[in-house]
Order: sequence, then structure tokens, then C-alpha cells
Amino acid sequence: MAYHTNLPVEPANRAPLGRLTTANAVIDALGGTKAVADLLGVGASSVSNYRRLGFPARAYFTLAKICQTHGLDVADAVFGGVATPGTSAKRPAARASQTAALSMFTAQGFEPCHTPIMQPAGPFIDRLGEEMRRRLYLFTDPGGEQLCLRPDLTIPTALAYLANNPNTPKARLAYEGLAFRYQSRGAGKPEEFYQAGIEILASPPDDHLTDEADVLKTIVQAVETAGVQQYQIIVNNLTMFSRFLAALDLSQGTTKRLERAYHQSANFDAVLQTLLDEAENPQPPRDIAFINGDPQAEIVGRTIGDINARILRLQSEADAGLTPKQARAIVQFMKLSGPIERVLQDIETLLGRAGAMAPLQDYWQGLLTAAELNRENPQKPVFLATAQGRKMAYYTGLAFEIHVPALNAQRVIASGGRYDDLLQSLGASTPLAAVGGAIALERLRAASQQQGGAA
Repeated sequence: MAYHTNLPVEPANRAPLGRLTTANAVIDALGGTKAVADLLGVGASSVSNYRRLGFPARAYFTLAKICQTHGLDVADAVFGGVATPGTSAKRPAARASQTAALSMFTAQGFEPCHTPIMQPAGPFIDRLGEEMRRRLYLFTDPGGEQLCLRPDLTIPTALAYLANNPNTPKARLAYEGLAFRYQSRGAGKPEEFYQAGIEILASPPDDHLTDEADVLKTIVQAVETAGVQQYQIIVNNLTMFSRFLAALDLSQGTTKRLERAYHQSANFDAVLQTLLDEAENPQPPRDIAFINGDPQAEIVGRTIGDINARILRLQSEADAGLTPKQARAIVQFMKLSGPIERVLQDIETLLGRAGAMAPLQDYWQGLLTAAELNRENPQKPVFLATAQGRKMAYYTGLAFEIHVPALNAQRVIASGGRYDDLLQSLGASTPLAAVGGAIALERLRAASQQQGGAA
């Protein structure tokens, strides 16, 4: 979800607001319902609900940061006990002895980075996406700050980089440490595990493909060094979905609705099914009457202006439509998986446009060549899967996983991708490109032992 901070400047003669103790007071201080809706990228009706019910957890960190930037004094309870940025306690990381995985990365020019296991919860609540958010271990320390056990090491590494590099130079960082994620009972997955990984941060545009290939090549080399020689590489680029929708000639409203659902993976199937039902059972157009009256007047907790805006948005989305053919094409697109050339040909067949995927064919060819990956090796096939990489909501482009199918539920031994929006959302003054990858060390060890290697 995109957030914006283009708040109007307060008049110099405005009286101090004092301490804000309710969501309603914060919304008014930030310019009202529409201003906050624009900041959070949600509908005005959602913000009206925030006035009555309080802010959702996913908005705590972003709103706390905005309020702190504008000098607003907000009670911690308004944001669920989350302290505003700048007030979080400094927690030095415990430094373990350097292990083989980290040593291999540092030998290739990556600088070691150590981060605390306990992290401020806000950055993770806002940025991980629904599926990963529900797996966080959250708690409040005696000082009232909401913390979590780090579920991965990418966000902690990004936060450490921003704290230590105010001029944001390009950096190549490596890490190793414990991470924690809740697992449903019987899932067959551990709730604490070791990760070792690398991140390339703040690289210029000309370096993007080279850096992606560098990360992919380095992670693959680490896997093979551990003795794992039979695996699959599953890749995707999340921009492919946007390219596909653009080629379908959908309306802007429908495209935005689908893109939002695609990146919020937990909701995509439901949204797509709704659109499919609407396509196959079209309703006759309806005349929708707007409500007359003072736009600021409230009806059941919502202003007339908010209600009319919601009516207009829903009418626009309904009028945009989705034909049954388009809906079926999207359903089929989401199921595509296999060798890269075949999947790209299948996409062109769905679109009925030869050559529509030519730029992506060049991209994949360039990436895999630079990463020195041989797609002809049957023990190490490279597959393209159009639904891959959506569990981590911060990915913006390349997403990859390395699978050892014989490990069943624990077959994903490494993963990574590009996340160009994350660093700015964490406090960087400008967008900073970033790409990285991590290995689950216990799974790597299991795969190595299974294949007779020496992890």
C-alpha cells in the first residue's frame, strides 16, 4: 500500500493542539477525513470508521511517523502503544562468532551487519503483508513500546543501514541470525530458524540487472557449496502482472483493484472470484442517487461527503467492468508455471498478441546469463511461476525461491527478490533500489545431508 505525506502546511498562527489522545483528534489534526484517506491510500469511509473504532495496526507506524514529522504530540495508546519514530530504545545486537555461511558472503565483498532479535513492531506490521503479519510474535516491553521478534532479517538490515548511512551510499551487506515466525500446529515447520543472507542497497539504475544476477548467483553458489546439487529455481517478476493487465486493455479502476489484490496475496482469490462472478452474471445498470445536504453532516458515523465519494467510487468500479474473457485470462495467467520460454508463450497466447512479452524475454535471458545459470541442466531447472513471491508484500520486481522438493513442507531452502519501495517507507528521503536473498540454514543442512553433501 502506498502512503503519501503531502500534508498541507499549518498556518503559522494556529494555536498549539496539545496532546492528542484519540484517533478522531489525530485525523482532525492531519487535515480531516479526506487528507488521512489520501495519506493511507484508503477510502474516506475507512477513515470514518477509524474515527469511531481507532486505527488498524497496519497504519500505526506510518501515522506515528507522520505525526512525529509534523510535531504532533500523540498518546502512545492511539497507535496501540507504538512509540513514535525517534523514541525507540537503541538496542545493540549481540554478536556471535562468524560462521561458514557469513564468512562465504564476506569473502565475496559483502560487509557483515548485525541486528537485534527484538525489533520495533511498526515497520513489520506495515510492510509484511497480511499473510506474514499474522505470523509475527508481538509483545509490549515494560516501557510501553510494542516490539516483535524479527520474522526475517531484511527489514532489520535495512533499518540498520539507514541508521548508520545518512548519505545512503550503495552498500553490500551480509547477515546471519535467528528469525521467528508463528506456524500453525501440524504444519511441520519450526517457529525459530537461522537465516543467512545478503542485501545490495541503494544501487543506481544501471546496476539493477547486474545486482539481481549477483544476488541470485551468490545464493546459488552458497547452496551448492553446502553440497546441494539437485534443486529447482522458481522465479517471477511482479511487474509481469501489471504488463499483462495493461495488455488486456482494462479500465483504470479495474486495473488498480486487481493490482492491489495481487500484492495483498491473501485477498486476491476472493477479489478475482468476485470480478469473475460480476463478469459472468452482469447486473443491469442502476441509477444511484447521491445524498443531498451539508457534506460535513454525519449519517450513522459517516459524513455525507464520505458517503457520496464512496458511491462514486463503487459506481466507477462497477461501470468499469470485466468481460468473461478477460476474467478467464487472468485466472489462467495466475496458474502458469513452467520453463520461462513456455510460460511467456502461454501469456502471449492468452493475450492473442505475438511478441507482447518480448521485453520480458530479453530480461529473463539477460538475468540468467549474468547469473551463470544453465537452464538445460535437468537437476537444476529454472521455472517461471506467475503467482510466486507475493507473500512478502514489499517485493516490487524480481522474486525467486530455491526448492528441494524432497523436503516436502520445508522444500524452500532460499528466497529473495527486489524491494525498491521499502527503504523510503522506512525513512529514506528518496527512493532507494534494493535486492537481496536469504538461506534457511536448517533446511539447507537437511537438503545437504539428504544429497550426501557436507553442510
